[in-house]
Amino acid sequence: MRIAMVSEHASPLAALGGVDAGGQNVYVAALAEGLARLGHDVTVYTRRDAAGLPDEVELAPGARVVHVPAGPPSLLPKDDLAPYMDEFGRWLARDWARRGVPDLVHAHFWMSGIAARRAAETLQIPVVQTFHALGAVKRRHQGAADTSPTGRLAAENEIVAAADLVLATCRDERAELLALGGDPSRIDVVPCGVDLDAFVPAPRPAGERRPRIVALGRLVERKGVDVVVRALAELPDAELVVAGGPDRAELDRDPEALRLRALARELGVAERVELLGRVDHDAAAALLATADVVTCTPWYEPFGMVPLEAMACARPVVGSAVGGLLDSIEDGVTGLHVPPRDVAATAAALGTLLADPELAARMGRAGRERVERLFGWRRVAQDTERSYARAVARHRREHPPLLGHTERWLGAHLDELAVAARDAAQHADVVDRWGARLAGMLTDGGRVLAVGNGGSAAEAQHFTAELVGRFVDERRPLSAVCLSAETSSLTAIVNDYGVEEVFARQVQAHGRAGDVLVVLSTSGRSPNVLAAAERAREHGLHVWALTGPGPNPLTERADESLTVAAPSTSVIQEVHLMLLHAVCAAVDARLAPAAGPAEPSGTGTPARTAVRAGAA
Repeated sequence: MRIAMVSEHASPLAALGGVDAGGQNVYVAALAEGLARLGHDVTVYTRRDAAGLPDEVELAPGARVVHVPAGPPSLLPKDDLAPYMDEFGRWLARDWARRGVPDLVHAHFWMSGIAARRAAETLQIPVVQTFHALGAVKRRHQGAADTSPTGRLAAENEIVAAADLVLATCRDERAELLALGGDPSRIDVVPCGVDLDAFVPAPRPAGERRPRIVALGRLVERKGVDVVVRALAELPDAELVVAGGPDRAELDRDPEALRLRALARELGVAERVELLGRVDHDAAAALLATADVVTCTPWYEPFGMVPLEAMACARPVVGSAVGGLLDSIEDGVTGLHVPPRDVAATAAALGTLLADPELAARMGRAGRERVERLFGWRRVAQDTERSYARAVARHRREHPPLLGHTERWLGAHLDELAVAARDAAQHADVVDRWGARLAGMLTDGGRVLAVGNGGSAAEAQHFTAELVGRFVDERRPLSAVCLSAETSSLTAIVNDYGVEEVFARQVQAHGRAGDVLVVLSTSGRSPNVLAAAERAREHGLHVWALTGPGPNPLTERADESLTVAAPSTSVIQEVHLMLLHAVCAAVDARLAPAAGPAEPSGTGTPARTAVRAGAA
């Protein structure tokens, strides 16, 4: 497949550990690479957040990252990006028109879902959505501290309803999606994964040392690192190493780092707490290898990759019994679940594992076996591939390609047009007579007025332009005025006299006895064109009408009329334009005879025409 991934704020190329750079970045990068290894062509679209970034970067063979110019090319908090998603979506649509339309678009996070839908709707591309975090869950846990834009919850509801498939990363998220009204048949559970080659079992460092607890992840309050700091006060022999957040040199300016250090000093454990700041992929694996126990104690967690990484390193995990941790950690087998924000339970679980190295080692081995069986990125990519195939098949069933519909419409339209054109051609004598009369009248200082509504207004303007300019042959300009083209007069008359007078008053102003009024109306029943025809006859103008099936009120008011008995308005209008072009050709034949008979300049289309000749 040609797969487009949209990850508006979480670039797979970003350095990890910042406020808005974490698991989603890893997920998008690893999934894109995994799908590319399965033979798919993957393009990840992320927002350009620096002016110097290249337009496109290869992520892996078969996978690339494209930087989308949406909003200013600078770092912005993700909660400030919503206003730029329409721009993002428009750019995607243009890029897909240039590169080729993807088979499927996979949006990551709710704002990416907005951009993806904008781009995919008109192109009929199936959309798969992964939220990574739901606004309703965030609001429930953070309350007034939630900084999400006000429209997030409504947008997520719309995305859930519209997506061809939603990929939940755990069973808990699936339940949340169902609570939002999601269709259970459109929700698949595909977990996050872990790099089994980078995160591997390693022996603990030799020598005398304190038992080590490691906490790894973004340095934000909801990750619950403060719970582990408080628990450390009840574990006098242990040390805590915290990795994540900004670079180490910038920790003195980071609010969460300052809060944790102040808490450690207050509890008297500051000398046993170390904050490392940001660590890269390789350093994270090395750090986990030094741990006796890894903690992951957030208030809530859509999935959480750290437990997987710890288990891949054969380390036991103490984790909150929330969200994705309920699926990743097998309680009592690969680690221990604790209630969120429960310091006493966290301290007890850590104490149990630190006091029993054999239990900790056994859980570590079970963790490695579990991730090898369920959470390797190859397995995740294969599960995602199967979900993609299901989404594409369902989309095709529910949204059959429009090409066949378009071909059928064109075929039926052309058939109808052919019949109408043949019938119209039978009345070449009337068309020629109109051309002859116009040539004489216009040469003698007369004027043609033309009028119509809607598409007929456009054809009236087209007709007068051919006379004032030229149709095919070079000749003198002829006096022709389209009464539906002058907006100031139109609006003034409608405002002062009403819509029925909009053309009649102009006929009275511009028409003179002996002039011709050409009236176009597919229905032949519009009150304003009927009024114009009546006013024209009152003032001595000749009235020629081009209408749809007759008889109709306009044919009764016209001196002469050509009716097109086609069932479709579009065919009637196309035949009208063909007839007007034929009139122009007849005029040219008389005013520029040296040029010879005019050849058709476009595709003609007549209709079943009837001619009514009135008294001159």
